[in-house]
Amino acid sequence: MEGSSERSLSSKLKLYDVAKASGMEALEDFEDILRMRNLPRWSKDDPRLRKLRQVFEGYPYLSPPSCPSVKAIVKILGGLEGKEGIDAVTNYLIDLLTRSGYLLDKQIKAVEEKHRREGGYSENLLQRRLAYKRSHWKT
Repeated sequence: MEGSSERSLSSKLKLYDVAKASGMEALEDFEDILRMRNLPRWSKDDPRLRKLRQVFEGYPYLSPPSCPSVKAIVKILGGLEGKEGIDAVTNYLIDLLTRSGYLLDKQIKAVEEKHRREGGYSENLLQRRLAYKRSHWKT
């Protein structure tokens, strides 16, 4: 994920925020596709969405999923093609972006809490530098 290997908590937060904003922009674009084509947005508990999660994410199976072909997806969804295929793929992508946004929010809150408790990278570097100077001034 963008920013996950950053040392600086403030840089990490900025990059997580960029990732979240980009995902939300894409989500809005997919919602626009549904609106423009007069297609419904599925609820998170829609059985078709659960089937798609099983296909792409392997749930409830424990083994990693293999990438299914479009024909396999259409077969699993009961023959959805054309407009309904766009409906299915777009709703799945909206669901995926919604869930990733939720996880990014949790990650952002965790990093903010860590920053509050421990301080930032630059702040900690300064504290170590000042401690070093104090220890060498005494000698």
